[in-house]
Amino acid sequence: MSASRCRLPGVVDLRVELLAVEDCAHLEQTQRDLETVLRKGIIEVPIQVIYVSSQDDAEFLSFQGSPTVRINGEDVDPQPELPIGLGCRMYRSPEGELVGSPPIELIRAAVEAHRRSRLQAFQREEAAKVAEFAREADAAESSSEG
Repeated sequence: MSASRCRLPGVVDLRVELLAVEDCAHLEQTQRDLETVLRKGIIEVPIQVIYVSSQDDAEFLSFQGSPTVRINGEDVDPQPELPIGLGCRMYRSPEGELVGSPPIELIRAAVEAHRRSRLQAFQREEAAKVAEFAREADAAESSSEG
């Protein structure tokens, strides 16, 4: 069996990015929350920290403020109305308060959504393989009877 067949769905292709300005007051909290979510899911995925240091970089990265968390390129809290820039980014907690880092619930939901979609894709692929095997077995049985 090849190594690629042994991979767990939803784990191997998870890309976690933490974008921030260098002196972001909420960087450490956001990093701890990411590590907590990833560790709880028993996922060993590196967190790619990307420091945004210029307006040009911010525009190139579509950076809407510090800190920003992206799971496979998708913002955990999409806010299309936010401007591109190097300022602090604010989030709403589940209680409705303004906070300086993405609530852990948003991070957890984004990671779980990725894992669910990958697991569903894996299950569809496996079901297709089983169906193909059954068709081949039926065809072999039919040809041996005739």
